[in-house]
Amino acid sequence: MKMTRQDFQAQADLCADIIADLGLGTLSDKANSILDSFCDMCARSNPSFDRARFATWVFNNLDGIKNK
Repeated sequence: MKMTRQDFQAQADLCADIIADLGLGTLSDKANSILDSFCDMCARSNPSFDRARFATWVFNNLDGIKNK
């Protein structure tokens, strides 16, 4: 099953929740490792996956910025 935009957004929200629950800063190596793991998984699902867009969604979520 191909992942939809809503699936990727839900994954980004989950990624941000994990980083926040672990109390990691957005610049920490561990946070970047978690983000990279999510991006790798998503890229395997869709070759057109946009890592930068995903990361922006995650960081906006962590910073309390509403994503559109």
